[in-house]
Amino acid sequence: MILFILYVILSSSGIILFKLGSTAVEFTLTDKIVGFNMSYTSLLGLLCYLISFVLWMVIIGKNDVSYIVPIGLAATNVTIMLGATFFLGEAFSLYKIIGLCLILGGIVFLNMGNA
Repeated sequence: MILFILYVILSSSGIILFKLGSTAVEFTLTDKIVGFNMSYTSLLGLLCYLISFVLWMVIIGKNDVSYIVPIGLAATNVTIMLGATFFLGEAFSLYKIIGLCLILGGIVFLNMGNA
């Protein structure tokens, strides 16, 4: 359970940090030279995302894929939605609240069926 929570936090943080640092990402192509520049925020997001990927491999290796993948994706989506509202200032509408409730309801149903 601790690995799962850590996965959700790192994966969601990675996405939020990617978004925060996305304005500084640059690609350049000049005469036979390709350039790529990233902010430290984006690099930190990449590190979080890579660590979360390794955790995800461990998690799906120890659980039924048909159970853990929907719950993992749902928990990550909910965390990203909340993080985008609080850290990125994105609007939180009635439709997002309804969607959030449906996602959380799906997690509850999956847990009831797996008990």
